[in-house]
Amino acid sequence: MARLTVEGGDLVLRLSWWERLVTGTAPVRAPLTAVEGVTLQREPWRVFRGFKERGLLIPDRLCLGVWRHPGGRDFLALSRPRAGEAVVQVDLRRPSPFARIAVRCSRAPRAVAELRAAVDRSDDATTGSGQEPAGPDGPGAGPESIGLPGGRYEVRDPGWAGEEAWR
Repeated sequence: MARLTVEGGDLVLRLSWWERLVTGTAPVRAPLTAVEGVTLQREPWRVFRGFKERGLLIPDRLCLGVWRHPGGRDFLALSRPRAGEAVVQVDLRRPSPFARIAVRCSRAPRAVAELRAAVDRSDDATTGSGQEPAGPDGPGAGPESIGLPGGRYEVRDPGWAGEEAWR
């Protein structure tokens, strides 16, 4: 099954040989600076958006591939969870090739904690101080960003992640 790893400054989704064959995708790489948020989903089918672009869908059993929606493209590697398993959902922004990556994981809470720590280290390294600059309305406020629970999120530009294919 697919697995998320952190290599240097990148989030990497490693696929088994049959997953690469089904999806037609090499390992997916996204810079850690492109990670908006990492969450744990107990209901794996809640991460679906849009329709299948390529991959395999067996209803209520397996979902593997690329899904297209008006906000971009998502990569999903999900199967029916066993006891104690959940889905790691990673929301991304540019320059990532996908808007979301979702992977079923047997140790999802630990994976989410490790990914959040790696993203925090990455943010600290890029900003230098580890804190967001304070604007007139407080840290991170401005026309480009909105605050949501779980961290800092930026408003997405609708023209990213394959929007040109919709025109």
